[in-house]
Amino acid sequence: MSTPPPGPAPSTVVSRPVMAGDDVSDGTSPDGTVSSTATEEEGTIVTATGPRAGTPTGSSSTSRSGPSSGQEVAPRRAPRTLRIGPDEPLAPDAAPASYDSVVAVEPVARIPYAWVQIVRPGGRLVVSWRNPFAGSVEAHLTVTEDGRATGHFVGWSGAPEPNAPTSVVTEAEGTVPWYHTTTTLDPEAIWAEPAALFGLGIRLPHLRWARTGPGGPARCSAAGAASPGTATTRHWVYDDTSCASALRLPSGEVRVEQHGPRLLWRDVESAFRWWDEQGRPTFERFGLSVASFGQFAWLGHRCSGRIWRL
Repeated sequence: MSTPPPGPAPSTVVSRPVMAGDDVSDGTSPDGTVSSTATEEEGTIVTATGPRAGTPTGSSSTSRSGPSSGQEVAPRRAPRTLRIGPDEPLAPDAAPASYDSVVAVEPVARIPYAWVQIVRPGGRLVVSWRNPFAGSVEAHLTVTEDGRATGHFVGWSGAPEPNAPTSVVTEAEGTVPWYHTTTTLDPEAIWAEPAALFGLGIRLPHLRWARTGPGGPARCSAAGAASPGTATTRHWVYDDTSCASALRLPSGEVRVEQHGPRLLWRDVESAFRWWDEQGRPTFERFGLSVASFGQFAWLGHRCSGRIWRL
């Protein structure tokens, strides 16, 4: 009697534990192992050893073979990152959601919403926001499904620098009416505290500041012209229509002079006291959101109710 020919050898499956980075969307057994052979039900994770059409030369890619037909699915692509300056136009291929991350290479006061639009949902936008009082502070923002970018400030990226006094300061001299008063809040105490300056920049984003010493280039009025040895540094805040200065005298008194439709030093004191009442928060407790209708800073979390348009 003849012996029947042997049938096909049984398939041998060698399994290994799922490792970090494995694509286990299919081909994974319930006990957490992934097969090293390909069958109709199980895929195989392989690593490409050479370039193929559509894959940048010199970059590694991981592909996944399909069913037993041997058809291959497109390889994973490397993350796309765009580094861009504030005045640079977007590249022609910068389609919506076409980048995994965008990194601003220079500090900006206003973050273009176009940067948000070209980052995919879940991607990251890294920017340094130019706080008008505290200098540049880096923020890491995540782009959400609803088309906004939101996240916390993470670290200083540039020291605060005073602005050069503009015409609203230098041209006033003694020809305009001034409002004179005194205060118990020492301007030196404000400018010595970086976190306080950051809070001022959040609450008063449209103000600028300058600093002059005795005999310096900017004097707002005859009464404000300090003589050497009689006063310390004068701190200015101003916008396009108003300006104010505070000067601590040797007697300890703080003299305030203000001009224009807004009493700006009153705004500074109000913002400083608010920061103090909130527990003197540092920049890490603040966050930034960028949407199609503007950019906003917030304290704690985005829905805390403590939010301000920048």
